[in-house]
Amino acid sequence: EAEVNNGPKEPASALLWVYYYLAQHFDYLNQTEKALNYINAAIEHTPTLIELFVTKGRIYKHADDPQEAYKWLDEAQALDTADRYINSKCAKYMLRANYVKEAEETCGKFTREGVSPMENLNEMQCMWFQTECALAYQRLGKYGDALKKCYEVDRHFSEIIEDQFDFHTYCMRKMTLRSYVGLLRLEDVLRGHPFYFKAAKCAIEVYLHLFDEPLKDESAEQELNTENLAPSELKKLRNKQRKAKRKAEQESAQAREAQVKRDQHHKSRQQGDVEADAPQLDELIPDKLARVDDPLEQAIKFLQPLQTLAKDRIETHLMAFEVYYRKKKVLLMLQSLKRAHKVDPKNPKLHSCLIRFHRIIQEQKDDWDPSVEEVITQETKIYFDGKDAKELNKEFLENNSNSLRAVFEGAKMMYHLDNKSQSHAVSLVTSLNNKYQDVNIEKIWRLP
Repeated sequence: EAEVNNGPKEPASALLWVYYYLAQHFDYLNQTEKALNYINAAIEHTPTLIELFVTKGRIYKHADDPQEAYKWLDEAQALDTADRYINSKCAKYMLRANYVKEAEETCGKFTREGVSPMENLNEMQCMWFQTECALAYQRLGKYGDALKKCYEVDRHFSEIIEDQFDFHTYCMRKMTLRSYVGLLRLEDVLRGHPFYFKAAKCAIEVYLHLFDEPLKDESAEQELNTENLAPSELKKLRNKQRKAKRKAEQESAQAREAQVKRDQHHKSRQQGDVEADAPQLDELIPDKLARVDDPLEQAIKFLQPLQTLAKDRIETHLMAFEVYYRKKKVLLMLQSLKRAHKVDPKNPKLHSCLIRFHRIIQEQKDDWDPSVEEVITQETKIYFDGKDAKELNKEFLENNSNSLRAVFEGAKMMYHLDNKSQSHAVSLVTSLNNKYQDVNIEKIWRLP
């Protein structure tokens, strides 16, 4: 103690950085309450330090509270509006809280004037913004807008592939062959990039949802509903429809004005730099994208690059199974299951796919060609071992009774196999207790 008292005097900021470190330490250990206590003490000590607000937002992000996380990043951004990094970080947190318009306005502080921020970010191939934007639209149920962002990301990768031809003659002339070979190898696996995977996964999930629940014709549905309404209710509905029509007209006028500005910008940007035979890309119209006739075929276009370049990720093969399950392609389903089993044989979602596939075998095998049945029977021995689906699901629940995710998937399959077992299946996932060893906020939040 004497040595401490007689030692060099610590600076006033020493305690602040101890708080700052401990907040991050306990956040890493998933001890959110302790982390918040320390970061609050740090903010009380020095309420003008931007890093403290960013860290507090990050703690809430790790606790799966995007609304509160966005609030503290917005607070950080307000302390220094000229900081581009904090601006981008705040915009990302806004998107994760589903505030798309606010995120666009925030990014607009650093984009080119005279062009809408969304358009400028697309030109700059700002893919982190577009992928987060697509996911936000997906959560909001705006599937057309989500698909538009996914296609924009896909077009960026197509442009990158096409741009390699511009380097060919240059590299031959300058003899920068080693770098050029590196570029060619990169282009071969380009769509294995995390940004493409995120956009493609979002697009596939949206198309699967649209296949299961196609968008309804709103005008026809409204006409059908008006037949059984009382006069007073009908009057209220008409007023509501008129207001909606006026709002739609205003939005349409704003969209036309934005399109005119966009066209003028493209024209000025492309003058003297447009190839005569360059193909014109179709305009991405959200409503048109969400009302395609063949959502599964569109999903396959995003899926195929992942099957080649992201085959080490089990999500690729689980999505492939979901697509082929809806297309009733049994051999392709089997292929997806085998690939997924090779990546992660104990994945709970894989169990759900195996049980559903087992049920298909039992219900449809009599309609198959004998050669197909032989292949299916031979290749599924390792998974089913002659047991029926209910027995397999029961064993899975018994062997993984300490895993919340596994119990959740097992309960879903219990109901899938027998509708009468609904109450038992619900009790399995609602009677949360201390027996689960993998329970944390993130897993519970993402269970569906």
